[in-house]
Amino acid sequence: MNKKMVILCISLAGALTTGSLTGCSNQNDSSSNTQHKESNSAENKLNLQQYSKDPDSKQDEDFDLVGTLEKETNDELTLVIDDKKVKVPKSNAFKKEKGTPKNIDGKQVNVEINAKNQNAESLELTPQAKADSNGVYEKDTDGDYSIIGKLIDETDNDVTVEVPSGKKTYKKAKDFEQDSENMSEDSKNKVVRLEIKKNDEVESLEVNPED
Repeated sequence: MNKKMVILCISLAGALTTGSLTGCSNQNDSSSNTQHKESNSAENKLNLQQYSKDPDSKQDEDFDLVGTLEKETNDELTLVIDDKKVKVPKSNAFKKEKGTPKNIDGKQVNVEINAKNQNAESLELTPQAKADSNGVYEKDTDGDYSIIGKLIDETDNDVTVEVPSGKKTYKKAKDFEQDSENMSEDSKNKVVRLEIKKNDEVESLEVNPED
């Protein structure tokens, strides 16, 4: 083998070695970037979950964020939760509850968060934001309705709540039910939801941790 052939072989070997090292370096950079993105995603997830009072947020399932809507853009929601601003990106399929007013800045909202990608899937006004002066936030076609208010007193026969227009007392129905999961012995002055029959009797009482 002459000198020119030897030099050529050495040059080719050097080029292959350099290419392999470069490839490894690029692969390491790509792996590092992927790990960095995954780390950021996990960090964002933790940041959103810590603002949620939804029990599902602790179980890696889709969960709700409740806060005051400060600003909405085409791509993002800015919520104020416990005096902190929380930015939430919208998903491509983001939607609002039917009948939601166009301008709801400053209103309390409930936003469903996709646990996997941490994007907002949907938005609706909370019962407190929907409620009228009598605390009514939902009406059924059969005449039944739902109210939200502060629990003032509960006896064997009646439930008294405070709504924007004042205190209201409702008689308990014979089939009255109480959700005891989130109730405590000292539930007075807590926000409760009541299901009221068309005859103005209370059918159920519930405490929701998100209210």
